[in-house]
Amino acid sequence: LESLSLPTTNVIASTEERKIVGENLPTFLNSISDDDKAEARYLSKFVGATAIGLFDAALNYVWNEVVVNLRKKAIMYGIDLFFDAAVGGKNREFYSTEEDLGGLKDQVLLDTCRKLELNSDVVYRKLVHILTMRNEIAASHPNVERIGGYELLGWLQTCVKDVLQDKPS
Repeated sequence: LESLSLPTTNVIASTEERKIVGENLPTFLNSISDDDKAEARYLSKFVGATAIGLFDAALNYVWNEVVVNLRKKAIMYGIDLFFDAAVGGKNREFYSTEEDLGGLKDQVLLDTCRKLELNSDVVYRKLVHILTMRNEIAASHPNVERIGGYELLGWLQTCVKDVLQDKPS
């Protein structure tokens, strides 16, 4: 970055923070079943982003993995029932297929999953916090905030253990 005369402050996580993630991530990822990892493309992107120190991008990627997983749960629940709970009034007629899930804001997706008990109240609160952090300090919006290695790993743990590995009956 310096050789290209680009900013370096608050762009890439420090060596110490990357070391924290680098030392702890393999153990955590080895605790995830191969089945859970098989289609987790955004988890792969998370790993790539953390490797080069782009923790703000990594948070976006793990959040995308959560959204993909919650949409799958909505489909399993029953798309019509899910949309009945998520979208009221005149707008309901515009939501009928799996592809229409992409038209829901992340907060509506979270609220509806909570309402339908696809997530517990505690998991809901954790995910709302992560969504807020994703919106305010991740790469989704301009900012100059820093994300620490342990902080990022904690959010990853919540997303994986409480969402990706949670299998509805």
